[in-house]
Amino acid sequence: MLAHGSSAWCLNPTFKMKRKLSSTQRPFLLHISEAYRTTPTAALQTILGIPPLHMQLQFESRFTSIFRLRIPLRPFITDTQPHDLEIKATSWSTHPSEHLKPNQISFEEGEAYIARKDIINIFTDGSKTEHEVGAAFCVLTNHIWAYQWSAKLNDNNTVFQAELTALHEAVIYASHLPNHNTSKIHVD
Repeated sequence: MLAHGSSAWCLNPTFKMKRKLSSTQRPFLLHISEAYRTTPTAALQTILGIPPLHMQLQFESRFTSIFRLRIPLRPFITDTQPHDLEIKATSWSTHPSEHLKPNQISFEEGEAYIARKDIINIFTDGSKTEHEVGAAFCVLTNHIWAYQWSAKLNDNNTVFQAELTALHEAVIYASHLPNHNTSKIHVD
């Protein structure tokens, strides 16, 4: 609560502000260190490795001014200016699905690819009955069953989790295929 709004009022603290902040910090330093009441505040700060409160608030206010508020500080304080700093990206500038590369994921109807012999087709499925939850995928190459994978999941898992598990394992399998093979993963 004490530091609320310190970026506005503690950029250049006065001597009176420093003294008040130091007297506010002193009881906490005494309690943490269990030292005598006559121990100087500066000694307590040094022993405990805790900076003076006015210096910490001044640091926070300068940091907030430059990085968050983008307000330039005077040159005698720092030569770092807001325009010299990178701005943290908060979201995607463009959606990845709008710029698909040929070797990336594409969402197309798969029936045309099943008949092609140069494509490895991977079919995934996840299911849940009253007693079991399972996930599986199988690989068809030239209409021949080339590989299959299946797993029994925890009974608390949902059908969606089973589908995702099968898809995850299929992606891992497809990523280990040689690069010259095109693979299509079919998900229901």
